[in-house]
Amino acid sequence: IYLYQPSTGARAITYLLLVWLVSILLYQEISQNFFSNIKNPLNQYFVKYAWGWTLLPLSMLLVLYSISRQGTMLNTRSLPIWCRLAACTAVWYIFAQVLFPYIEEATGVCEVSGLLTKRECRKEGFGWRGFDISGHCFLLTWNNLVIIEETKLVLLSLGRTNKKHSILDLPIASIHVLLCMLMLLWELMMFCTSLYFHTTLEKVLGTMCAITPWLLLYRVMPRMLACVAMPHISLSAMPGASWVLARLAE
Repeated sequence: IYLYQPSTGARAITYLLLVWLVSILLYQEISQNFFSNIKNPLNQYFVKYAWGWTLLPLSMLLVLYSISRQGTMLNTRSLPIWCRLAACTAVWYIFAQVLFPYIEEATGVCEVSGLLTKRECRKEGFGWRGFDISGHCFLLTWNNLVIIEETKLVLLSLGRTNKKHSILDLPIASIHVLLCMLMLLWELMMFCTSLYFHTTLEKVLGTMCAITPWLLLYRVMPRMLACVAMPHISLSAMPGASWVLARLAE
């Protein structure tokens, strides 16, 4: 149930408000809390590889549903979902691996004036001070929005067809439980990021950078594709159109 309620839109707004309000009202610049240590195991082994942790069970869910319902891993129902997961991976890479690091380096300076690049600065053990849009807020928000959308769309595309391999029902249910646990972990770490790291603007922008491609990929594009796929409507079938065409032909 947690995968489907509340709706994705409501959850996106909730995440944005959570990040903003926690950053304003509860932010702790100095803390000895376990979660305030950037090197804590949850951050190092889960959040650092969060997209991989998210993509793997989603891919496994798609594979198992495809085999269970269609008998093959790749079919006409699963292909659009694979393409969408590839697009989601591209979004993660563009924002987290390219855009955010570029902005931080382009706007930053080293604590020591003689070191001009972020790499040289960090290599020498100094801090780089730039506009560091929160990759964690982006990534954790993006992960959860994608999990909600894709589990729902996999069920709509494949879950309602006849079963061919019911033995896969238990693994499918187990992956749903795993995805729920991941969502809870990502939400916990989103709260901790809002509480201990980055400026308010960096965190809010990071969250909005996740919500914007979600809107484009899961709300705008499906409507655009639906409009393109609509059957051609003949002008003559419209009320009064035959009279107009007859007058134009005179």
